[in-house]
This record gives sequence, C-alpha cells and structure tokens, in this order.
Amino acid sequence: MDENYEKEQRGGWRGSGMGGFGYGNAWRMGLAKRGWLRPVVLKLLGERPMNGIEIMDRIQEMSMGWYRPSPGSVYPLLEQMSAEGLISKNKDGKYELTKKYTSAFGPVDETGSVIAGMESAATYLEELQKSDKSKFLPYKRRVERIAERLSKL
Repeated sequence: MDENYEKEQRGGWRGSGMGGFGYGNAWRMGLAKRGWLRPVVLKLLGERPMNGIEIMDRIQEMSMGWYRPSPGSVYPLLEQMSAEGLISKNKDGKYELTKKYTSAFGPVDETGSVIAGMESAATYLEELQKSDKSKFLPYKRRVERIAERLSKL
C-alpha cells in the first residue's frame, strides 16, 4: 500500500476548516491542489451573488486567514465560467449561477461541491495519464480503489 494512501486513511491530509471543506489545515500545510478553486467558487455563488473581492474575502475567511486567492486566479476563473455559461455577471458586478448550471448540476450544497471537486479531479487525472503516465502510475491502484468504492454507491 502506498504511503500517501495510508496517510489519507489515517486522516493526515484532512483539514478541519469551515463550511465542511476541511481546507483550513490543507492551506496551512500547502496541500491545496490544482482544481479546488472552481468548486469552492461555485459553492459560494450558490449561497448568494458575489463579486470577485467578496469571493476572495470569503475564501480567506474560510481558511481562517491562511490563504487568500489572488485576483490573477479568481478573475480568469470567473471569466472562464461565464464563457461556459455556468455563471453570469449582474449589472451590479456580482456573479451568480445561471439556470444552465442549476439545471445541469442541481443545487450547490456541500454534496454538490464535493461532486464538482471529484469531476474536476477526474479531468485532471485523465489529462495527467495522457500527458505524463509516469506521474500517474504511482497512484493508479489508489484511483482504482476509489473508483471501486464509488461504484458501490
């Protein structure tokens, strides 16, 4: 069994942040990985319309002050999700989820955020396997175990 799997099973990578994300410790330990920002932003916009600064402030609050995303990561993401039709910008400059998003993915709640994160992670792993198998192979068995567990749901 690989060391990372054992560490995860012992709870070594699980944070105790606010809002059910568990990001507090992850941010502190530098473990927040690529792809986590999108589901968090979608969850926040599911709570209420927000502008980019409000999103950055809320993430900083959720991480108990340990992390604040940069405008260079938040605004391009907002533009990308707008172009995809998932969110729209109101006249007051605040973003909100579109009907396209809610009809395709359902309401944004903790479960929806987890599933969105899983979808994002799956896309990342698919791209990693295609572009650099050597980075994916050490985790292949672990991914298979996760897939097996999910298939039983």
